[in-house]
Amino acid sequence: MALQQVLHQLELATRGQGFTRLDRQINQWLHGTGLWQGVLHLTCLHTSCSLTINENADPRVLEDLADWMADIVPEARPYSHADEGADDMPAHIRTALTAQTLSLSVDAGQLVLGTWQAVYLWEHRRRPHQRRVLCHLLGEPTPLEAKSKLLNQQIQARHDPEAWAADGGIETEVDLMVDQLHDLADT
Repeated sequence: MALQQVLHQLELATRGQGFTRLDRQINQWLHGTGLWQGVLHLTCLHTSCSLTINENADPRVLEDLADWMADIVPEARPYSHADEGADDMPAHIRTALTAQTLSLSVDAGQLVLGTWQAVYLWEHRRRPHQRRVLCHLLGEPTPLEAKSKLLNQQIQARHDPEAWAADGGIETEVDLMVDQLHDLADT
């Protein structure tokens, strides 16, 4: 199968310094691309925030990371580049010490992450900002077998064995999906 690529920009509002979780939003977008397996490259399009993969279960991990970064790159120190406030140059340094790009595997139309992992945008500025992250997906489309399996799961989830009798023999949406599944199986 030929590889396909899709470009997309996530646009999000941060609340100021801290972490904004992205993997749920990314997985929702991935689902709509029709690509099943591949590589997703993320690029943060700003110089005062960054991307990280980190713990998603215990919020103290993110708090400790933020505290550690504040100790390593203090705002109280004098910087020659302070045009936008005391947090301006520290935000640039924090971005330089972290990552502005991530490459992640995609399988079954979603990110491949460990049990306790999540993807975050790490805002280094104190004030809320509008941020953009470029998503560049390179991958293969969903195979027919996977489409059939997904359709079958949807049918099973909505199937009511008593519906035929309750409807008086009228074809339902589930009946039409069963017909579609049979058509797919015949091709």
